[in-house]
Amino acid sequence: MPVAGTRTTRWPYPLYWDNLSAFDAWRATVAGPIDHSEGVLKYVPRKLRPADVAGKGKLLVSHDFKGGYVEDPFSKSYTFNWWSSTDSFNYFSHHRITIPPPEWITAAHRAGSTMLGTIIFEGGSEIDMLRMIMGRVPGVNSAEIETQANTTLPLTPYYAELFADIAKERGFDGYLLNIEIGLGRGAEQARALAAWITILQSELVKKVGPHAQTIWYDSVTIRGELWWQDRLNSANLPFFLNSSGIFTNYWWYNDAPQKQIAYYSRIDPNLTGATQDEHPQVVRHSIQDIYVGIDVWGRGSHGGGGFGAYRALDHIAPMTLGLSCAFFAQGWTWETEENNPGWNWDAFWDYDSRLWVGPASGSVTVPPLVIKGGETPCTHGPFTPVSSYFPHLPPPEPYDLPFYTNFSPGIGDSWFVQGSKVWQSAKGWTDMDKQTLVGDLIWPRPKISRLDNRTDAAPIAITKMNMADAWNGGNSVRITISIPGSNNGYHALWVPIQTLNLTSRRRYEATAVYKIASNSNYETEFTIGLRTSANADLMKIITSSTITLASGWKRAVVQFEISTPAAGGLVLTQGQIGLIIAIVLKNPTPAVELPFLLGQLSVYPSIPDSYKEYDLIQHWIFFEAESTATPLNGTLNWEVAVAFDPVAPITISDPEDTRVPWNLQPTRPWFPKFLYFNVYAQQLPGGAGSTPGPLTWIGTSTYMNVGDKKTFPIYQENLPYTSGQRRYEFKVQAVLETGEVYSEWLSFMSALAVDSGAASIEEVTEDSASSVLAEVASNQEALGENRKPKRRSSVTSMMNKLRVGKGDKAETASTK
Repeated sequence: MPVAGTRTTRWPYPLYWDNLSAFDAWRATVAGPIDHSEGVLKYVPRKLRPADVAGKGKLLVSHDFKGGYVEDPFSKSYTFNWWSSTDSFNYFSHHRITIPPPEWITAAHRAGSTMLGTIIFEGGSEIDMLRMIMGRVPGVNSAEIETQANTTLPLTPYYAELFADIAKERGFDGYLLNIEIGLGRGAEQARALAAWITILQSELVKKVGPHAQTIWYDSVTIRGELWWQDRLNSANLPFFLNSSGIFTNYWWYNDAPQKQIAYYSRIDPNLTGATQDEHPQVVRHSIQDIYVGIDVWGRGSHGGGGFGAYRALDHIAPMTLGLSCAFFAQGWTWETEENNPGWNWDAFWDYDSRLWVGPASGSVTVPPLVIKGGETPCTHGPFTPVSSYFPHLPPPEPYDLPFYTNFSPGIGDSWFVQGSKVWQSAKGWTDMDKQTLVGDLIWPRPKISRLDNRTDAAPIAITKMNMADAWNGGNSVRITISIPGSNNGYHALWVPIQTLNLTSRRRYEATAVYKIASNSNYETEFTIGLRTSANADLMKIITSSTITLASGWKRAVVQFEISTPAAGGLVLTQGQIGLIIAIVLKNPTPAVELPFLLGQLSVYPSIPDSYKEYDLIQHWIFFEAESTATPLNGTLNWEVAVAFDPVAPITISDPEDTRVPWNLQPTRPWFPKFLYFNVYAQQLPGGAGSTPGPLTWIGTSTYMNVGDKKTFPIYQENLPYTSGQRRYEFKVQAVLETGEVYSEWLSFMSALAVDSGAASIEEVTEDSASSVLAEVASNQEALGENRKPKRRSSVTSMMNKLRVGKGDKAETASTK
């Protein structure tokens, strides 16, 4: 996704199970551990400086939205975009076992946030609760499990191991445990459950990684009672100590945060692992592992929820007290407004961003403060957005995961490739897999500062999502700078876009793609900068250039290093990547509005040319029909490979010679990676060799077929058709993880043809497929023979083409 047409392939594996019997029945069809996460971006931890997060609380967002799994790929749906404040995200539903959708996992991991599923037990699930602790008993019906137990409830790791397997196989990072039933065996069952949690946590750490989490929801007590405590206390302490953290119920009084801190301070350090030396048996806990709950719907929450939730955050005080927050049902901003007259996605974005980052102008109306009976009277100032209570968290360090954004909120109206609109949707689209960070420093307004010697105030700016124009993907952002009139026409401005943590003594490359309309009253120059929050320059520029692209877009490129601090060595530095804009006004007296579009921003390792002496080539590509009855429904499959430049004659003959005969590849990962592939179809109405119809974009690869598995579902109703034979050539266009569109096509002439009367069908056999592969190999050999010595890699060639503005068209190669 997105995909042209009205039909797409859904995720083929279960995303939830309503009871353990259904889970066991599905698992019985699986032969051993499996990997369904090949289309999911693997978790890469953020690299954080201790000073930036020490003693500061974290944010866990719990996504209780209409029961879950409601995103519509053929319209604009709710998406979450405030990852720069979010440490962990919990995909919540009321199914027994909730697996986060793969596209949501990728979106969280791209930002550096962890993604948690949910294990929940509600009314009527008491037997399933016993089953989870005791494990599956072959030949015993679920209803009989309780009678199998003797005086002491038996405990096995069976389900803990399976749940950890599922997390590993699907690529997510742990679970929220929500046990909202009383435990029939009281304290005995509570003790067994607490012990079971430690098994689940250790299995997750072993199979998923040290970042794995098990969050306990405050519901069941040590006596097995369903009794929400609304804070950490003696009734839920064992569950907190045996998990990664506790999500407290949200009915707490305004003195509860301080009571929790006082209570936590009295807990024996041997229980929390907060001993001077690392405890050999206990994982260390801290006050940050207490997630104080807030229901955004306001059900019992101090402050009334919604735009009154800031009052609860005032008491939690993550930045000063160090308590964390569990923010429940943040989709309130969509659900409460969607039926209002005139409501649309733009209205949602304005409403949602008000809650998270504040309004661009004016004030926010908040609900009246209601002090619950028994609460201490308190007062609060004006509305404060949610993000103000938490640190700005950067995405992963670009050497660990290249940073790329086209500012996509995960929805759009159309699709663009290199500045050209290739598809217009009827009702819009939603795909969290295509979501990128929206820039944590430009909402609700960029904080512009001056880099010139002027003493007057810096201009102000406003940011808007722009679905009408983009470089790649579905949107850009429009930033409009308002410059007041003066007698000085020169301005040098700093516009920060995104928080990033980078490492000294490493070389990076950054690119920004932007568009600004020509204007007779001003001239502008854009370049990329990296500065601290205090506006100190961090960038040691090695090379810098600007390239003119198609459709009025330009690309600023800078190769740089971080200036080495006095401490020397590899030092992690927090900076802000953004734009330095020089403006010359021919007539500075009147006020001026200067709008520009920002379509793409990326930062990635700068790789020496000696490591790029290869071509990215089509290895093989073919169409596999679903059946002879529906020959144009099926799967397009492809693979890409690299072919190295020709090896010069080897002159090494001495076994003691320490030279190597060619430039080596890095011993760290270097093989090209891809964000996605654009897929196109071209009808050949007169058959093979006939004049083709227009090249039509039909979709992109997505979470089901990126990474190592490169496929795309083809459906006849999604293909372009005018008249004549239904014969098609398919073309695949790679988009590298840096955001660059690869300049050459991977293409294949479909061997399946159906005439307009659907009378004749040609099928691909293994022999014909082999001949296709052989022809591809033969073509590649011929290409190799005709290569010039020392030919640069196509990746490098692509960059060079883009830098001189000649990379707008791609060569077409086809196999028949």
